[in-house]
Amino acid sequence: MLQMPIRRVATALLMTVALMPATPRAEVQSAFPSRPVTIMVPYAAGGGTDAVARTLAKALSVHWNQSVIVENRTGADGWIGTQWVLSQPADGHVILIQLNSMMLWRWSAPEHKFDVTKDMRVVTRVQNSPMVAAVRADVKADDLRTFLDTCSSASKPCSFGGATVSANLVSRQLMDLGGVRNGASVAYKGTAPMMTDLLGGHIDLALISANQAVPMTTEGKVKSLAVGLDKRYERLPHSPTFEEAGFPIIATTWYGLMVRQATPTAVFNAIVDGIQKVSKQPEVLAAIESQGGIPVFDSPQSFAASIQREAAALAPLGEKYLASPDTLRK
Repeated sequence: MLQMPIRRVATALLMTVALMPATPRAEVQSAFPSRPVTIMVPYAAGGGTDAVARTLAKALSVHWNQSVIVENRTGADGWIGTQWVLSQPADGHVILIQLNSMMLWRWSAPEHKFDVTKDMRVVTRVQNSPMVAAVRADVKADDLRTFLDTCSSASKPCSFGGATVSANLVSRQLMDLGGVRNGASVAYKGTAPMMTDLLGGHIDLALISANQAVPMTTEGKVKSLAVGLDKRYERLPHSPTFEEAGFPIIATTWYGLMVRQATPTAVFNAIVDGIQKVSKQPEVLAAIESQGGIPVFDSPQSFAASIQREAAALAPLGEKYLASPDTLRK
């Protein structure tokens, strides 16, 4: 006697659920973020990556009506901060800003067993920033060839500083192509301490991003001997490209946002949507450009495809220049 009512109730419940409207994507996205968001900068405060992260954090805090905090965890060429992100829940509340330098860990730090295409879900390439070969303003050489020739004949080894593996890769290419046999590649944990050593005379050349090179060149603190683009950089019009200087090296650093691979699609889409909206704000674009960056803010699909192409191009260079551990570390 009780079976019929139970069946009718069950049927009614199933029909009610079936007729309920699906939750719109916008509503799913609006649930994110549910608490403060952290942008992890795996490099020292005061550097170019840190400045870009703080610009985005400020804009996203307003857009999401939620605190967005920038945290710095330095060390091991960005691995310490990246490793911390990988240890956090894959819920989108921790976003990593990284450089293409991480793609060289395959050769420089194979023990990390890190693969950006498998471990991370890329959100957007925020900007491109050409790498610049900078020397102190009081250095006599006014061009890269003369500087390297001077290093080749110097009794004291010249030292080339870089705050990323990418920068150290470029320094080794320069020493090789310039015939500098007694040069030393020096790895720093951040741009700020490296620039302190450059201006203090402790290293001879620094590979830095345009974010640092533009204001320091304008202020007369450094000479920018070459820029890592395929054409002259409009913010440093008097500085030749590496190729114009006689060295066929294209050295562009990108700054990219990414989250853990396991981040739910709805949350990932909410992050992408938020980033794309703030990327159109004039103050965000102006802040990036004022530091020497070239805004990109491409789609996740475009960013992922460019990473695949870059990985293929870097493979022979990584094998040639990064297999031997002869970089000094500071």
